[in-house]
Amino acid sequence: MPRERTRRAFTLIELLVVIAIIAILIALLLPAVQQAREAARRTQCKNNLKQWGLALHNYHDVTNTFPAALINSARYNNAAFYSNGNFVKNTTGWVMLLPYIEQGNLYEAYNHDFAGGRAGGYGHPFTPLDPMGAANEVVTTARVAELECPSDPVAGETSSYAGGTPHYHRQDARRSSYLFATGVYTDYSAPYSAYSSSVRRGAFGNNGAARIRDIKDGTSNSIAIGESIGGNYKTSSHYGPWGLQGVHTGVHGRVVSNSDTAIDVANTNTNNYPRDWSINSAWEGRADGKNYAWVFGSAHTGGAQFLMADGSARFLSENIDYHTFVLLNYIRDGQPIGEF
Repeated sequence: MPRERTRRAFTLIELLVVIAIIAILIALLLPAVQQAREAARRTQCKNNLKQWGLALHNYHDVTNTFPAALINSARYNNAAFYSNGNFVKNTTGWVMLLPYIEQGNLYEAYNHDFAGGRAGGYGHPFTPLDPMGAANEVVTTARVAELECPSDPVAGETSSYAGGTPHYHRQDARRSSYLFATGVYTDYSAPYSAYSSSVRRGAFGNNGAARIRDIKDGTSNSIAIGESIGGNYKTSSHYGPWGLQGVHTGVHGRVVSNSDTAIDVANTNTNNYPRDWSINSAWEGRADGKNYAWVFGSAHTGGAQFLMADGSARFLSENIDYHTFVLLNYIRDGQPIGEF
């Protein structure tokens, strides 16, 4: 009679060894997968910026200027400006660029006689036909993929606020991931033309923006748009970016120095400006790393992506020299930059 073969089973120790090997392989593979996913997200973010670059240049071809970051900001506290039938508009530059990113139907639904959202400021008037600034919310609440970095965990979220601070009033505003480079100026500031002699002027402003010929430092050396991330990444959840809806701090990207006439290391690296206004900077050195309003930053490791005024996109390290970063954001400081 032939002997019956017995099957040898795995021992417990062998099984544990196999499980341990599989766990090690997964642990080795997971970072590579995550890195590949982040690389893909970063590429998509860069593609978004390039799309905005094409939109900016096509807009410029038609109008001979870039679009204003914000039109008739409710936070510009000038009673004379809001006299003689001039109303709050809060229309963002992103709205103006919609036809140039194949969103013509959305743009056609926007009524330029009305405001681009409810955010107030100092009691300046909205049109009596739309006193709450709600008429354009079918447009300003829309989700536009090109405004969202895929690495930004809060991009596309909606938020509403009708509390005691009218600057931040909003209805289903969408969080976005990009800000216009406005130099030192914000939605509190006067119209862009008021700062024609300032060296702290960026490519964009209120009620106006640069023409290509105004960018004296060269379009490849001047930032047009940069990443920013809101929500829990900022010191207040009210802070932007807010994309299509003209909420306070929603579209301006700011870098600070302390002179309108001279940009040098002494007046950029002072008053804790490098600490507070650099890429991904922690406001006042906060341990939680949260940024202040208007600050450029991202969820990418080590820096953020920027669109230059020539339409190219670049990743800038959060460790870039702050003085260099300031020069990149100001379009007519007249100083050479070199490698960055």
